[in-house]
Amino acid sequence: MDLTGKTALVTGSSRNIGRATAVRIAEAGADVGITARTDEEGCEETARRVRAVGSDAAVSLGDIGDPDDVVSVVEAIRDRLGPIDVLVNNATYRPSKPFLDVETEDIDRVLDVNFRGVFQTTQAVVPDMKARGGGSVVNLIGAMVYLGKHGHAHSYGSKLGIEGQIRQLATELGSDGIRINGVSPGLIDVDRTRTDEWERIENEVVRSTPLGRLGEVEEVADACCFLASDAASFVTGQVLHVNGGSYPTPTLVPEE
Repeated sequence: MDLTGKTALVTGSSRNIGRATAVRIAEAGADVGITARTDEEGCEETARRVRAVGSDAAVSLGDIGDPDDVVSVVEAIRDRLGPIDVLVNNATYRPSKPFLDVETEDIDRVLDVNFRGVFQTTQAVVPDMKARGGGSVVNLIGAMVYLGKHGHAHSYGSKLGIEGQIRQLATELGSDGIRINGVSPGLIDVDRTRTDEWERIENEVVRSTPLGRLGEVEEVADACCFLASDAASFVTGQVLHVNGGSYPTPTLVPEE
C-alpha cells in the first residue's frame, strides 16, 4: 500500500483507532492532518509518531459537529500540508441513554457529529479531490450498529446513516474518481476505562467471536489504509467488517 505524495486527514486521531490509522497512513507515505475536539496533547503525540516514520504532520483542533469548525480544520490542514487526497472520518460520539429518556438535544448532538459531521467534512474535501482527479474517503461505523446495544438507539442509529452516505456518494462521485468506503470494527482492544461491566462485555464478545479474541487498533488501521490506497482502486460503496467474524456479512452465491 503506497500513499507517497498524498495528504490525508484523519478525524478523531488523538488516540486509539484514529491514532493508529494516522500512523499507518504515514507509514504508507502520506502526510497526515490530525484533529480532535479538545485533546491537543493527544494530537501532538500522534503527530510525533507520524513524523517519526518520516511523514509530515499538522494538528488542528475542532468540533466535527460544528460546521464552522469543520471548515477551519480542513482549511488549516490544507494550508499546512496541501490539498487533501484521503479523508478518514473516525471522529464519533456514542453516548448511552435509555431509549425513553433520550431528549431532542441528545438526538441533535449525535446527529451533528455522527451524521452531519461526516457529511460536511466530506463536502469540505471533495473539491480538492475533484481538482486532483480523484481521492478516497473512509468512514468508520462500528459493529454495534448492526448487532444492537441497549441504550444506544440514538447514537448507533445515527451512525447507521453513514452507510447510506457511503452507498449514495459512491454512486454520485465515482465519475470523479472519488471512492467512498467504510470500515466497521468489532470490539477492539483500545485505551478505555476498565470497569467490571466492560470486562463482562469483553469476555462475552471473545466467547462469541470465531477468532476468539479482541481486535487490535493496528488491524483496523490496516483496513483503512488499504481502502485509502490504490490497492483498493476498484473498491467503492463497500463496508469492510473488521470484527473477527462476530458479525458475518452475507455472501452472494451465483445461481446455478
